[in-house]
Amino acid sequence: MLVKRIFADEGMANYLKVNRARLDASQEYRSECFYKVFPRTVHSGKKQSETLHWIYARTADGRGVVTPRDVLDLVTKAKQQQQDEFNAALAGESLSLIGPKAITHGLEELSKRKRDTYLKAEFPHLWVHIEKFESGKTEYDPGSLQRLLGKSWERIVTDLVSIGVLGKRGRGKEITYWFPYVYRKALLLTQGRA
Repeated sequence: MLVKRIFADEGMANYLKVNRARLDASQEYRSECFYKVFPRTVHSGKKQSETLHWIYARTADGRGVVTPRDVLDLVTKAKQQQQDEFNAALAGESLSLIGPKAITHGLEELSKRKRDTYLKAEFPHLWVHIEKFESGKTEYDPGSLQRLLGKSWERIVTDLVSIGVLGKRGRGKEITYWFPYVYRKALLLTQGRA
């Protein structure tokens, strides 16, 4: 869907020599076309995931749900940021149309939108609990959640997991709760912490 949207523009398809008819027929071709626009990885290093996987993993909520809208919002914000960067440094060169810095900016903007238009707007009764995590950690054990949220921590955490703001992994005494990437930038990094 994302690649089809990008190349719905005939000028873009012609510029990057993309055969729009082939986009429907081949997943491999869609992937090839995706990487005509985006870098192979967002971060450098041998063990980094490819950009498409990076975007998918970072737009997933605590239940593992990835919505097309969130992916499109991230990419739209990245495109806008990249345009601003190109306009500011006209002589600069890039190996991709949308670079790593713009993609990470897109994630930050998506995270803010999710905080404001999803968490605060749709769950105001839970926001009083969610804001206790601001500038906090990415993972919590049951004991630290009880200290942070009080005696009703289990009920609160169950609600937070059900809306996807927290993820849960493990069993028994090995349970941990974690913030998905899509919320980390807006909630946990308000003081520059990861």
